[in-house]
Amino acid sequence: MDKQYNEFHKKSKIQKKPIKRNNFTYRLIIREVEKILLKIKRNNVIILDYGCGIGTLAFYLASKGYNITGVDVSPLSIRLCNKSAKEMNLSGLAKFNLNKDFLKKLKKTSGKFDLIICSEVIEHVQNDIKLLKKLSGILNKGGYFLLTTPSKNAPLFKMGLAKLFDIRVGHLRRYTEKDLTKKVEKASFKIIKVIKTEGIIRNSLFLFPIFGNLVRFIKGPISDIVTFVDKISLKLFGESDIYVVCQKP
Repeated sequence: MDKQYNEFHKKSKIQKKPIKRNNFTYRLIIREVEKILLKIKRNNVIILDYGCGIGTLAFYLASKGYNITGVDVSPLSIRLCNKSAKEMNLSGLAKFNLNKDFLKKLKKTSGKFDLIICSEVIEHVQNDIKLLKKLSGILNKGGYFLLTTPSKNAPLFKMGLAKLFDIRVGHLRRYTEKDLTKKVEKASFKIIKVIKTEGIIRNSLFLFPIFGNLVRFIKGPISDIVTFVDKISLKLFGESDIYVVCQKP
């Protein structure tokens, strides 16, 4: 699996500065994470970004003063994360580990987290319930869990246009809201809310390689406009992604 994701990240580069809040790729998840962080009534919030990729979201949160651990299966992505952290002088707040090394360290420590983010990961994992239970076990009591994953209800998926994309990025499955919430509850999480997000316009920009370079130019007011239009397409045609916000009782 790590070879596949090394291949996926082979064109990625060292990041020189954190993204802005309105970054088109991350703006939806940033807003949900910020809402959760407002609910956590304690200092020195400890965050885990499980499946951090090249660390973009982690660096944004570290730049806001949060302590964050990023974990990924790809050795290449972790090397890039550590180099980027040094480049941005965020090594003190953002730490990165290979998944197998992270799990070994957890067995030797009692470290737990106030917030765990598992974004676009569960669909890649063979045993999804096992992963959810593992993450529940390292979350503090009263801590929050944010899960995001592709929806089976996605218009492009239902039209058969997402098949090649799913194969290329290693998706093993997609979820309905019912399937996903059942699995989350089996892992002893209390569901706070389910958010159906990402319309067909936004999804198309990420799904089809022809639009790959275009996404980089969606900034500032353009990001706001495209997001507004996408919300209309979401209401008309349905969601492409599902967010589940949970808490550990």
